[in-house]
Amino acid sequence: MLVKRSARNQVSIPKTVLERAGLGENDLYFDVQYEKGRIVLIPIQVEEKIPKEDLERFEAETLKQEAGDKAYGSMKEALRGLHQRHRRGR
Repeated sequence: MLVKRSARNQVSIPKTVLERAGLGENDLYFDVQYEKGRIVLIPIQVEEKIPKEDLERFEAETLKQEAGDKAYGSMKEALRGLHQRHRRGR
């Protein structure tokens, strides 16, 4: 079966191939190896450390912007702001 690699190095695995391999929608992670001229995908089960609902609640509570918050355009800018704030003793 012919598939094309995208400009971002992505390849779609055809549904028929996934079905023949016994993989479903919950099989999301693969170990990728190169063996004897072939690219091999090995399905891997990954246990999430934080339940999805807990992570969503955490993100909703911690990522909301409040009055007085400052938004930075880059990590470099944020670090510079933190250093300046530290020097002022805040």
